[in-house]
Amino acid sequence: MKLSLRNVNKIRKADVELNGLTVIVGENDSGKSTVGRILFTIIKSLVHTNINDQKRTDELVKKYVNSFYKRLSKGEFSVVGMELSQSPFPRVATEFIREIQEAVSIDEYIKEKCEDVDSLSSSPRLKSLMKDDLNRILICKTHDNDRAASLQTVFQFVAESEFLNQLGVNNETLDISLYDEADKEIFSHRIDGSKAVTGCRDGEPLSDVVYVESPLYMHLLELLKRTQVYTETENKQWFLSPMVPYHIKDFADKLNTTRSNTMSLFSHNDYNFNSSEIVGGEFEYDKKKKSLVFKKEGMELYPLNVASGIKIFGVLQILLDSGYISAECPLVWDEPENHLHPEWQVEFAKILVQLSKSGVPVLITTHSPYFLQAIRYFSALERIEDFVNYYSAECVEGNMVDMVDVKEDLNSVFLKLATPLNKIMNVDAARQGLEL
Repeated sequence: MKLSLRNVNKIRKADVELNGLTVIVGENDSGKSTVGRILFTIIKSLVHTNINDQKRTDELVKKYVNSFYKRLSKGEFSVVGMELSQSPFPRVATEFIREIQEAVSIDEYIKEKCEDVDSLSSSPRLKSLMKDDLNRILICKTHDNDRAASLQTVFQFVAESEFLNQLGVNNETLDISLYDEADKEIFSHRIDGSKAVTGCRDGEPLSDVVYVESPLYMHLLELLKRTQVYTETENKQWFLSPMVPYHIKDFADKLNTTRSNTMSLFSHNDYNFNSSEIVGGEFEYDKKKKSLVFKKEGMELYPLNVASGIKIFGVLQILLDSGYISAECPLVWDEPENHLHPEWQVEFAKILVQLSKSGVPVLITTHSPYFLQAIRYFSALERIEDFVNYYSAECVEGNMVDMVDVKEDLNSVFLKLATPLNKIMNVDAARQGLEL
């Protein structure tokens, strides 16, 4: 995949490949997190639109089937000379709906039922009305005329929740596009003047997305259950329901799946990762304590009493065991090196490289030379360097940034990351009052 951004938040221009492991390097407040949050917003919008469209379609099909059966048995017009039990249609509407859902070819099925209507001994008007119901069902199942409008509404909802109505630097121009591996546009959202246009293409191969901002939210799950996102505030009382960005609430909801007894039934952890081998224990949901606990050498600790670095590995373990990370569900992790000792930075980078090698799309941001070098090393070791992309957030005019491809020039990035340390290396000079 490829994500293309123009005039989005602080980003003037970005063309970011997402065909394996993508690394974005930059200073604080350089806009590097915007890339991941936009990707999260796009995928969530597509997923929710699909769900909403299916729900709307099912409701309309049910409506038209009920109308059909009302005409067939109890309508204003009666079917002359034929008992319902003798009709070529299922006895009840629910059976008819099931046949519609299971039809190999909905076109052929509806055509056949229209012919059955013609065979009924009933008035021409009743036949016409019944065939209208059938044709409306066909349109619901084969056409999606309102999908673009639905997508635009959902995208606006998620974007407002993520960026608090500050998605673009101005209200005049903005361009967001997501492309598949064949460079065909999956999603687009453009603002030109005062007009916003959102579109998508059927068949996107993404089922969900995981965005991890901080593992510290692990010990705030009970509180986060009662939070709301930006566009929900008008329906709830602010003082009872604190507002958080959409990705934080989504992250908490995913971790809360550990409460379910059926979680293991949906496990997709085929990635050969076991956090206990690194941190010496593992997180589990304790029903008596009604909380996640970290179990290690006979001890059971609440997340609040567990080191932040351990939480990072625990979060990844839970997400994998819950089936939230897969080839169809990209992982976006904002500065995963935070709270990690350099040794564990290297370990975590190794795991992310292995996940990417197994087919999971991974997007990370970082400003750690340890972490960046570890990604570089293990990518070479695992022979996936061709599928690892590096971008640097470079300042341009107007306090904006461009995401520059630095895959062939990583040394310049390391030099930039090392500059602050080089400035303070000469302690002897400092003792002499010489500031460099």
